[in-house]
Amino acid sequence: MMTSLSQKNLINLAKRNEASGDMVQAIQNLEEALRDGHSDEVVLNLCELYIKNKQSYSAYELIKEEKDLFTNSKIFAEYSKILRKNNFFIEALEVKNITDYELPCSVEPVNSTAQQKIMVTFKQKAKPTKSDYEQLFKLNLPNFKNFAQSLLLDPSLNFAIRLVLIEDLFRLGLQETFRVLVLGQEEQFIPQKINLLEKDPVYREVVSGIGSRYYHKPNQLPAVLGEVNLILGNLYPKLNKYVDDPDSFASDIASYIDNHDGRSNQKLFEKIDNNISE
Repeated sequence: MMTSLSQKNLINLAKRNEASGDMVQAIQNLEEALRDGHSDEVVLNLCELYIKNKQSYSAYELIKEEKDLFTNSKIFAEYSKILRKNNFFIEALEVKNITDYELPCSVEPVNSTAQQKIMVTFKQKAKPTKSDYEQLFKLNLPNFKNFAQSLLLDPSLNFAIRLVLIEDLFRLGLQETFRVLVLGQEEQFIPQKINLLEKDPVYREVVSGIGSRYYHKPNQLPAVLGEVNLILGNLYPKLNKYVDDPDSFASDIASYIDNHDGRSNQKLFEKIDNNISE
């Protein structure tokens, strides 16, 4: 979307605010400009202000919303700069592995003392948030891999964190074997040989089966897909082990949701529900 006249006025106003040293007002003006609609120019200016105001993580959250993160050279250059400012070394490695692009900026992890502190702090969090998790991107690769392995065998680990952790190992393209607890059972996987959950063929077939069953009940679909994600997320990255026939599995999930009868998968679904609520 092109930058509108009112947005350009707010950009100019923000530049005057910045020149007079009022960073807070400058940021507020650009945030208001962004509420008027998407504009690359506003995003890039706002990211720069966040960085200057020592709000590098806000810049990161904003740039990650961009759809053309890798295809727009200006956006990609800003993204690279933001990764450097946040010391998100692990994400920089992921980008290089997935895209084969060279980042315009070199990204370094934080020092070893800060890395130890990040790991200790994360372990102490009962319910880590997305931003708590993303602090792990500041680790070097050996520490990230070792810490990931210890987390994947921790029975108290939130399943959503386990899921994003496994997907990050995949994005790094790691070829060594990792161990993970799936419903309390220790399993093995090689990150490079799995898929992201939503790209997994089993996941896609189950979701497709659910979609066709709730075609005439579209208002129920979001809640049902939420349940599907909980069930399949808990089985990831071992969907093949638990799902022989995706269409039949989708039918069992629908029956479990509608009638509390998961048929041949009743025990599995109950186990997953218990696993989530623990």
